[in-house]
Amino acid sequence: RTDASPGHFATVLVMLRSTVVRVDHLCCGMEAKLIRDMLGPLEAVAEVKISVTDRRVNVEHTDGLAPESIVDMLNRKHLGASLQDKSVVESVGSSFNHAEIVRLTVNATQIVLFAATLALPRVGFPKMAYGLAWACVAMSVALFHEAYLALRRRSPNVELMMAIAVVGALVQGNVVEAASVGALVTLMDLVKVCALEAVGRRLRGSVVSEPLGVEVPGGGKVPLASLAAGDVYLLRVGDVVPADGRVVAGTAALDESRVSGEAMPQAKRKGDSVLSGAIVSAGYLHVRAEAPVSGSFQARVASAVEEAKTTLSEMEELVGRFATWYTPTVLGLAVALGLYKGFQQFLVVVVAGCPCALLGAAPFVQGATLTLLAGRHRLLVKHARTLEALAVMQAIGLDKTGTLTTGHFELLRLEPLPGAAHTRQVLHRWVAAVEDQDNHPLARSLVASYKGCVADFVASGESLPATSGYQRHGRDGVSATVEGRRVGVGNLAFLEAALRSSQADDDDDDDDDDESEMPPRLRAALRRRREQEKAAAAAGKGEHAGEPLPAAVAAADAAQRLAAEITSEQAGSGSVLYVIVDGVVGGVMLLDDALKPQAAATVQQLRGLGVRPILLTGDRSAAARRVARAVGIGEADTHAGLLPADKQRIILAHTWPQDEPRAQDLEQSMLPRAGRGPLVVGFVGDGLNDCPALASAHVGIVLQEVGTQATVDAASAVLQVDIDQLPAAVTIARRARRLVLTNLLLALSINVAVIGLAATCGLPLWLSVLSDSGGLLVVLANSLWPLTWRVGQAAPRARHNSFGLG
Repeated sequence: RTDASPGHFATVLVMLRSTVVRVDHLCCGMEAKLIRDMLGPLEAVAEVKISVTDRRVNVEHTDGLAPESIVDMLNRKHLGASLQDKSVVESVGSSFNHAEIVRLTVNATQIVLFAATLALPRVGFPKMAYGLAWACVAMSVALFHEAYLALRRRSPNVELMMAIAVVGALVQGNVVEAASVGALVTLMDLVKVCALEAVGRRLRGSVVSEPLGVEVPGGGKVPLASLAAGDVYLLRVGDVVPADGRVVAGTAALDESRVSGEAMPQAKRKGDSVLSGAIVSAGYLHVRAEAPVSGSFQARVASAVEEAKTTLSEMEELVGRFATWYTPTVLGLAVALGLYKGFQQFLVVVVAGCPCALLGAAPFVQGATLTLLAGRHRLLVKHARTLEALAVMQAIGLDKTGTLTTGHFELLRLEPLPGAAHTRQVLHRWVAAVEDQDNHPLARSLVASYKGCVADFVASGESLPATSGYQRHGRDGVSATVEGRRVGVGNLAFLEAALRSSQADDDDDDDDDDESEMPPRLRAALRRRREQEKAAAAAGKGEHAGEPLPAAVAAADAAQRLAAEITSEQAGSGSVLYVIVDGVVGGVMLLDDALKPQAAATVQQLRGLGVRPILLTGDRSAAARRVARAVGIGEADTHAGLLPADKQRIILAHTWPQDEPRAQDLEQSMLPRAGRGPLVVGFVGDGLNDCPALASAHVGIVLQEVGTQATVDAASAVLQVDIDQLPAAVTIARRARRLVLTNLLLALSINVAVIGLAATCGLPLWLSVLSDSGGLLVVLANSLWPLTWRVGQAAPRARHNSFGLG
């Protein structure tokens, strides 16, 4: 918000609070539209999120609006609203309350009575059947109550239309047909409520599966909701970790595949952290909770999915606008057809034209898809609009470090010097033995490059040779004695220091200026060589080779030439280390940020899906070109040396077609999406420097394993595993979009077919009721397909070290 003074701007921060309301009479999109129309225009309300499957409304609002006022407003429309504690962890079981159980029991009784009404005339009791028909009509009190509430809300719904059909049949004197309409409505309501409950249970079960209680020291269990930060709980084989915590006693293997995607069980011991949702495969643990259940990892996942399910997508908005004129049009057609075909067909069209199936076509599919992405592919999509954007994404920006690469150095080359006395394998083993004594990240990478899989290394019976006399030489290198040899590993400064220490500095002080930066031993050797050449020339002996360079100096010179050669082969990217054995350089190593095994396959699959990959990095051009070539990104789509604003500028530029004017001044607004064009572009990153690009993209995806809270907040989706799930997410989003369109066409076709048949052939009222309610059930059943989809991830490329040891 800005003040009235020209040229002066003031930012006003408004704190929002979230109120969760359970709405018992929230049955379809018509009630959802009513709630949005009622709460959305309020000045104190920032956003209204509705989940029909959970009968839940989440209202983001300022303190100027009390939660009780929201409930009162909804109940004035007779929606059965009540406050719900957001911190309550929902179980996977039934969410029926007492009133709903009573209602379902009455519905079931009515259906049994109607079945008896149809059967009794066949066995000679027509009068009893007639009485039961009236009883069935009387038991439709819930239908008439909902119709009455719809009239009070001035919002026609399916119950109002069905009540009109029942009354119309009674007016015509057809009690059995009226009973059939009431019974069919009751049956469909029973099936719909049970189906919605099954869908909700399936969705909750896909993400939330905590136990109802947790075992504590001293015996016994406590309710899960009462577990607080600082409490200690016990875990045995088969138990699900209920809350994030830290191990205080015991050892165990945890299956974290549902949490991190890591298939290998993870060993946990005292001091290790555990995440909720993991399963104990072996052993036992005493864990001190570091967060309550509602604030743990799995609860945050479930909450994120629930939040996304309550958001309104563009497709839902479009269908809602369509329904605003569709319903009056159907009523007009019903009146016209009633005047032409009679009152019976008026009732048929009124019932058949209910738009419930249309309004439910998108949210059910999107709810199931969001659950699938979160549960199986570990992609938390924050908004339904992001899911739609993912389906039509045309380009995606990819950060380099931590996204396409591991963010950790890996040994790419190990080359012995020509004529060296030690083989590559021997040097590699010695280097691993020396670096095994250090805890620097580079040291861990060098050890891992030799050992490979630790389990396989141990199983092979091999071990690293023993070392002695380990010494760290500042930041330049390390050394130790291995198998009787003094082995050092370090950078160029470490190499020069080793040369200086390998001989006594007996040089004169009259060295040439251009030799002042050379190691003393090299300067002395060069001086003696020149003196011998001058003496030979004066004696008339011609050119003389002179004294050969000392072995250590010659090896150092050859090592630097070799380092320059292998670095140029890597486009100037990487860090060089030297292996020194007994004072003489034995080999050269090249380390660089390792490419993720699945990065190339992921890029290839994205390109195959029609998504253009673009590399955006703040790293050097050489490193960017190396990674781009490795994953298959062209030079035109490779951008290096970028600042955060540069990444944002490139992302925004790709949202505009080439013939469209682009936003030139991106600093004109503090809003992250200023200047964004019509083409849908995504971005995947992890660092703080990626925040502007994440916020500017239509689909901003952050890798949570390395991302900070700021990047998570800026992104519109959070990927909890690696980038190999991106192609699967795009495929699923596209399938979901097609399924929504299928649902819309299916629902509309059923309505049009019934209206057409009523206009031409005439239909009984019960068939109209069956088609309307059946259409909604068909749409609901069709919407569950995403939960059965199996989409594979990008296959990782086999990893081979270029020096032939892995």
